[in-house]
Amino acid sequence: MTQLALESLRANDAARTLELLELDLDGGVISLARLAKEVAPAERERLTDALRQIRAYRQAHPRRTEADLGSLASGLLARAANEGGKRARQILEEIDQHIA
Repeated sequence: MTQLALESLRANDAARTLELLELDLDGGVISLARLAKEVAPAERERLTDALRQIRAYRQAHPRRTEADLGSLASGLLARAANEGGKRARQILEEIDQHIA
């Protein structure tokens, strides 16, 4: 994902770069939420704060599809991104419920 974002950036394809970075952020949200359930309370609070910061970012910059990634890996990335995006939105909307 990082390589694709870098290639897009170097090709001056800002839309594709943004889309790839947003997808990466979705994956990070899912990973943080999963990890937060397994760590000590002090660590959980730090992870929850990170998720709240991401939620604030997404509220300021709502997630939208920046570019069509259907051509990458026969659309596999685009399909996975759709499901990951839904899950990330749900986690950010219900942070306290998903981590507690």
